[in-house]
This record gives sequence, C-alpha cells and structure tokens, in this order.
Amino acid sequence: MASSHALKFPACVAVALLVASVVGAQQIPTRPYAEYRADAIISRGSAAQLGAGVVVPLGLYVRLDVDAAAGATWRYGETFGSGRVDAIARFLLDPFRESSLGFSFGGGASVPMGSAEPSQPPYLTAVVDIEWSRRSGTTPALQVGLGGGTRIGVVLRRSPLQWR
Repeated sequence: MASSHALKFPACVAVALLVASVVGAQQIPTRPYAEYRADAIISRGSAAQLGAGVVVPLGLYVRLDVDAAAGATWRYGETFGSGRVDAIARFLLDPFRESSLGFSFGGGASVPMGSAEPSQPPYLTAVVDIEWSRRSGTTPALQVGLGGGTRIGVVLRRSPLQWR
C-alpha cells in the first residue's frame, strides 16, 4: 500500500511541472500598444472625429481601450468643434489570432467635450469589434456601437504579432 502512494507522488509532481511549463509558455500580453481611429457618431447632430489612444491588456481575453478624439459636429445647420475621451473594456473571442477574423464586444464610458456638447454628462457606451488579419504591424478593425448616438469607427491597432 505504501508503495502505491510512493509512485503517485512523483507522477503528481511530474504532471504539476508539465502544467506549470505549459502555463508559463502562454505569456500573458502585458505591454500596452497604440490605436488610431476615425469615427462617425450619428445622433441629433452628426460628428466626424479622428483619435488616438492606448490599448492596455488586462489578461488574455480583456483589453482596456483609452482614446481621445477631436473633430466637428454638425447640428441645426451649424458646425461646432467637438471631442471625446473614451474608456472601453473589450472581451476578445480570439485573443490568439487563431482565425483570420477576430470578434470582441465591450462597454464603458464616453465623455463628450467641446462647444457642441456643453456640460454633457458621460455616455454609457457599448461596442462590437471585427478585427482583420495583421498586416505590416497593424491590425485593422471595424467598431460599431452606441454611446452618444450610433458609432461607426475604423480602427488601426499596433498589437503584437501573437495577440489581438
């Protein structure tokens, strides 16, 4: 009886070491990377904005996008300067680039700024992303959602080769 326990311990140690080496090989992305975007927001007025920001990996499947954008809003026949700051957390369905298309969905807050939105409180924001294959160090994406109106954005992310 003691000999069967003696054999189980080395087997358990070997399995634990194997699992630890496999988990260690799956390096969690930790470096933030840049993203650049062009957005249209359609609401009571229409806005076109260009922006840039940073994507912070919060584990294997979650990315926090923090962006600032500026542009113009057209409302009631007038043009106003406008801008916004977004903080959106996205859940990735394919963080390892196993498919040529990557889907993600998320939500957060969008803080409007400028004369088009005087003293406007932040908007809750929900988005869905479709990312294409990485080319020349850049991953193109289409983002659609709601937050201050219907949002449609073209995004270029400088994500690492092995991660979305």
